[in-house]
Amino acid sequence: MIGKLILVAGRCLGRYRRPSHLDIILRDRRGIRSKDHVDSASLHAAIEWLCRAQDITGCGGVSGGYSFDNGWSDPYPETTGYAIPTFLGYADETGDESYRDRAIRMGDWEAEIQLECGAVGGGVGVNDYPIVFNTGQVMIGWNSLYRKTGESKYLECSRRAGSWLADIQDDDGKWSRHTYLDLPHAYHTRVAWPMLETAEFCADDRLRDSACRHIRWVTDHASENGWIDRMSFSDGEIPLTHTISYTIRGLLESMKYLSGELRERVEGIVLKASENLMKRYELRKIDPYSMPKYMPARFNDRFRPEADYSCLTGNCQIALIWIKIYEMTGDARYLNSALKILDQAKATQSLDSSNPGVRGGIAGSYPIWGGYAPYTYPNWAAKFFVDAIMLQESVMRQLKAVNA
Repeated sequence: MIGKLILVAGRCLGRYRRPSHLDIILRDRRGIRSKDHVDSASLHAAIEWLCRAQDITGCGGVSGGYSFDNGWSDPYPETTGYAIPTFLGYADETGDESYRDRAIRMGDWEAEIQLECGAVGGGVGVNDYPIVFNTGQVMIGWNSLYRKTGESKYLECSRRAGSWLADIQDDDGKWSRHTYLDLPHAYHTRVAWPMLETAEFCADDRLRDSACRHIRWVTDHASENGWIDRMSFSDGEIPLTHTISYTIRGLLESMKYLSGELRERVEGIVLKASENLMKRYELRKIDPYSMPKYMPARFNDRFRPEADYSCLTGNCQIALIWIKIYEMTGDARYLNSALKILDQAKATQSLDSSNPGVRGGIAGSYPIWGGYAPYTYPNWAAKFFVDAIMLQESVMRQLKAVNA
């Protein structure tokens, strides 16, 4: 008991001993927002935060993030994997090849630590136990590098990973072995997505069939309102917007590789779930002309809020989904809501903190002590923020060109 109290006291001292930590805590306690940032400044600050997260590890991988309790963490293979297309996209956006070089270092590090079976290890740091979800996320990175560079080594890494995933899949399409908490998850749609990509590159029907079986399993768990069972990390848990968005995004990105009845079914689920989230967000207004309150971090199966804090990671992911649906349908409601939710994420970002672990980062939760990654700036929050701002800017440029 005494040891536990000492540990808690040490963490509290860590959180409050640095003025840069205290600034954020007091800001959120008082409900103070950062001044309006120009999108380009917010975008650059977030990508530079990600660069520092990579540099701090010294291996090419990206640190899992910065926490008030423990500082920078070890490199995180899972999220390093899906940070690769973010850096490639920013290199294209700016014309600065140094970001492309960083993405290559990430992909090469992932290849170095790929397990002999083809899978990617779980957890933060380099571990020897394979995990389904992490493997799929690194495949996203390898596929993006293959698409950009044409280097066959990245496709071979992805093919080996996909082969392992097909080998250990259940007959009905779910994955229940080598998964988080040894449970099947609907958010493994983000594994099916890169499997479909890899299958397309390699003309591999086995990988395609495996991915489609999983998507059918997920759609079999969908309700009329677009809700999908098993979107949470654990049984009985009310899902976070983070894992809800993982699930929807995986389905959305898989659609381009699907056809016929399965594609129609997936599209219907994606649109229904996204519209329900958008309506819940827009209803969080004091009056019709005000900004909605921050999106709650959790929703139940009737899309009703179940949390008093916001998951900023999930908000950025939702913004990405809404903008992509706007591009797909032309429904401006989605773009309008995405701009608002991104403005709220920007308002939590500090561009002038003296602490390099805080400056430019995006916290897990708002307020900072919220239930998702409390007192932490995860690398994936910054990654999805960068992706969303870049996509937003691309869409807005297109609109300006049309209206010029």
